Amino acid sequence: MDPRDNGSLIALEQLMEEFFNPLTNNSRKQEIEQQLNYFKSLQHLWKYCFHFLSNTSNQYVKMFALSSLETVINQQWTNIEWSAKEEIKNLLQNYLVEQGPMSPHFFRYKYSKLIIDIAKHDWPVRYPNFFNNILELLRNEPNQLIGLTLLKTTSEEFMSIQATYKSNIRKEEIKRLLHQYIPVVFELLTNILDNLGTKPRHTSTATPPPSPAHPSSSPTLSQSLVTASFRPDPKTLTKEALETVQHLFSWAPVQRIPSQIIKAIFTFTNVSSYSQDDDDMCVLAMSTINELLYRKCTPPNTQDFYYQLYHHTVDLLKEITSSPNRIDSLDPVFIDKLSELLILLIAHFWRLETVPDFSALELLSPLFQLTLQLVSVKSYLCCLNVWATFAKQIKTQNDRKYSDVFLTLVTTLLKKIQFTYNFNQLNLLDDNQVDENDETEWQAFLRTTIEVIAVIAEYTPAETFGLVLSSWKVSYDIFRSLEQSLDYQNPSLKLDVSETERLSYVFKDFSSLTQALTRLSSIYVDHCQSPIPVLNSIVEKLLECASLFNETKLFDFIIREGDTRLKSSFIELHSQLLCGIKTLLPWTTQKNSINNYIMTAILDITLPVLRNQNTLSSKIKLSAAHLLLRFTDIVHAPLLLAAPSVVQFIQVAPNLTFCDKQTVCVVNSSVTNLLLKPWGELSQEDSNRRTSMIDAFFENLTKDFRSLDYHLDFRSCREDRTLQVVENTLPSLSVIVERCKHYPIASKKLLTAILKPTIQHGLYLFPVFSSKYAYKEACDHLLTFFLNVMGVIQQQLGEEETKNAVGVFMHVTMNERQNYSLCGLDKLLQILQLIIEAPGNGYKTFLPSVLQLSMENIYPVVVLQGRDTPEVFVALLSLLYSILLHRWQYFYVSQVKLGYSPGCSDTDQGIEHPQKPEQLLAVLQVFGQALLQEDLNVFHLSLAALEELNSKWKLYHKMLFRQQLLCEFLTVLLNCLLDKSQNSLSDDIQLAVYNMAAVNFEDFYATFLRKFVCCMAGVTDEQRNALLTNFHHNCDTDMPTFVRNLQCFVNESRQYRMCNVSYSMNGC
Repeated sequence: MDPRDNGSLIALEQLMEEFFNPLTNNSRKQEIEQQLNYFKSLQHLWKYCFHFLSNTSNQYVKMFALSSLETVINQQWTNIEWSAKEEIKNLLQNYLVEQGPMSPHFFRYKYSKLIIDIAKHDWPVRYPNFFNNILELLRNEPNQLIGLTLLKTTSEEFMSIQATYKSNIRKEEIKRLLHQYIPVVFELLTNILDNLGTKPRHTSTATPPPSPAHPSSSPTLSQSLVTASFRPDPKTLTKEALETVQHLFSWAPVQRIPSQIIKAIFTFTNVSSYSQDDDDMCVLAMSTINELLYRKCTPPNTQDFYYQLYHHTVDLLKEITSSPNRIDSLDPVFIDKLSELLILLIAHFWRLETVPDFSALELLSPLFQLTLQLVSVKSYLCCLNVWATFAKQIKTQNDRKYSDVFLTLVTTLLKKIQFTYNFNQLNLLDDNQVDENDETEWQAFLRTTIEVIAVIAEYTPAETFGLVLSSWKVSYDIFRSLEQSLDYQNPSLKLDVSETERLSYVFKDFSSLTQALTRLSSIYVDHCQSPIPVLNSIVEKLLECASLFNETKLFDFIIREGDTRLKSSFIELHSQLLCGIKTLLPWTTQKNSINNYIMTAILDITLPVLRNQNTLSSKIKLSAAHLLLRFTDIVHAPLLLAAPSVVQFIQVAPNLTFCDKQTVCVVNSSVTNLLLKPWGELSQEDSNRRTSMIDAFFENLTKDFRSLDYHLDFRSCREDRTLQVVENTLPSLSVIVERCKHYPIASKKLLTAILKPTIQHGLYLFPVFSSKYAYKEACDHLLTFFLNVMGVIQQQLGEEETKNAVGVFMHVTMNERQNYSLCGLDKLLQILQLIIEAPGNGYKTFLPSVLQLSMENIYPVVVLQGRDTPEVFVALLSLLYSILLHRWQYFYVSQVKLGYSPGCSDTDQGIEHPQKPEQLLAVLQVFGQALLQEDLNVFHLSLAALEELNSKWKLYHKMLFRQQLLCEFLTVLLNCLLDKSQNSLSDDIQLAVYNMAAVNFEDFYATFLRKFVCCMAGVTDEQRNALLTNFHHNCDTDMPTFVRNLQCFVNESRQYRMCNVSYSMNGC
């Protein structure tokens, strides 16, 4: 087939159009792919590609031709004749210069990428003019766009983190060559940016050039520069220039970056000189500057450079804040980039303060104006982030020269969050829709503002707390005056419509300031002397306000008003008052004693709320539940149980229903604190009373569950009731058991005794839960409950009960569960792991059957279905790892029992031979199977477990592992490195390969590596010899050198494979 034959081009165009036609089915697309592969196998493929590029306007064909050329360059370049290489270089260069300026960006980039790919092979020896051609293009104004594209692509392909080289020597050579050109490159880029900065933002383009000449008559680069007359749009040129400089900033040494280019870039951040459509240019300029500051390390003596950068930034801020209209027109994305610049620059303040004339106030003054005047919430939050960074940066210096600035900022921020002062902005904030952080716009605004005040409070604690407290007292007085508006004879608020709206804002302001005050309380305590009296006074005032809600039934009044905004504000305030009391409560108690007024008040504002089953909001109930939990955490239980209301609450608690499941858990945790936490020394009467209360509570909580009958309650007509009972009981019991995790043994014994009937009934029901898919959720709740039981009270449960539970689990797993799914199997494996890890010798009873269950019943199912449920494979690996880590003596008898001293050699016969070699081998092969899985978590857990077992038990050195598994594991890990199948774990894999090779380096180099390379596909015998020679020419055994040689071995192997792909073709 003649490359100049248009028949092949017409056929290709038809194929490409058909392939991308949405009506073409998949089978036809596969046929077309086969025909396209035939095109790619043609001899002298590159000639066809250039013929297609010269004679088609079809973009699909052009991309196919360019992709085919990329394959030729990357995989066949070493086999192409020198004259053909020169022709390809010239044609690509000429196409880029002549067609690039008027082509879409992706074509321009693709041409550039192909030239850079050639340079990777040939520059500088066989392509000496590569970089000089780029410089020539940059000097020629009509071709600067092409020069910039080539320069940016060169930087990306040669200097990015992802850049790959066939060897470290080549990598260092490229870096050295590029660093030589840094001065002239920045000089040219500065000139380009200066010229663009003085031009209008938009100009019309010149007449496009004539159509390109036939590729057989390729002009030289200088001829192309003369004939090219296309003038790109200055905006396009500016964008390309800034993106190029940005990438250069990512690697060029700071000391070699001229200050003139920084000044030129800041020209494009001047918002007032751009139209609204050009905001993206300002953002790009900011991103370019920020790239300089991303570096974590900079050389010494660069403070002058950063000082100039600082002054440019200050000038920019002053220009922005010179007019309110200018601030209103700022794009939020620009503010985001500006705030990022300020944050990065603040990190260098320690360096800037060595300059005599430096003053941070130059920056803080316009920043304050910007923060004050910004309307956009997103932009405002960005500015707050800058202030927080600044406060954290200077706090460590223990310098108070910015105190006045901070206190002025706090005063401003306090007004920002109050409707009284900032109604116009706050009224526009959305308080309904939540973001990915489960916050509304208003909540994010308020939380971020308060957090910045808290950061400042770390710097000036007493003064900041005083400002917040002063504002809070004003709001408190306004709220207390509300009581006068209540009409107790006619239950309603004496308010008209405008007053109702104003009241909702009073509630919001008081809630916001309460949130701010309680957030600062811990900081105030840590930094101030005698804070307790102040906090006690605040707690009493909060209790007064919360009590007002209960005593006056204010919520009922508000419901009758029917105003949604007022109701929402009330709920938020009531919840915030309860949260505030919870936060401040620890400082009101001293050694388990508490003021009687406070105790009574807290019980009065929590227990009635939780017992109210009608009108109150679930948010208020949850806050009351958390306050009660905190109260029972810090106050001695017998003291609280002296109150009749507490006893009554415990009696009704199991029957309370809440809309929010979290409230149920918190309430049950509170009751657990009251009943099961240590009571201290008890009289017989108190002990009997406590036991009676515990019995009554758990009887009410579990009676419905224990009444479920295997035969009566599992008919299809009663499934809903069964599921409801399980859902109401077992999650609560799981929370109670988990709550007792850190309780003393006596408390755990009480819990175990009371839960035994429920545990036994759960085991009775487990088989039917497991056998029916309809009870999948019930089975999950039951397994979660047993998982908590085994993790907290297994020792108190006793060996016999544990044995009974394990027997039930194993029977069900072996006979029923395997028939329908892996559902809940991960929790079952976790339960078995807890039993194996339990202290004592009880594990000996279970370990053989656990291993049998794992290897004979669970593992085969996991291998078949594990890809869909990797969490089960992870649980199985964790169990087997735990067995090997904690019960190693099950396989290897200890040295002491064998009669050897602890320091004897591992080569002794008795130590080397395990007691159950077949079983141990099968367990270790599970870890090998895990290394073949695609799932990252499964692979990582297996590799980490093997490394830990080797660290503790010298696993790799054991004879069984050396003879049966070592070569297989090494092969798998090396193939992972070659195939990049687990690329994110490459460092861990390399370390594991080293540790396995360290068992016997001589055998690794002489035997294993030679066999591995001989079996390696896609490389020639000559390349195999080169790989072996390069890897072990010194037989290095230290870890850093071995890993470096391993990396080179992997890179060279990939390179050989890629180049040898062309061997299947007849020629190029």
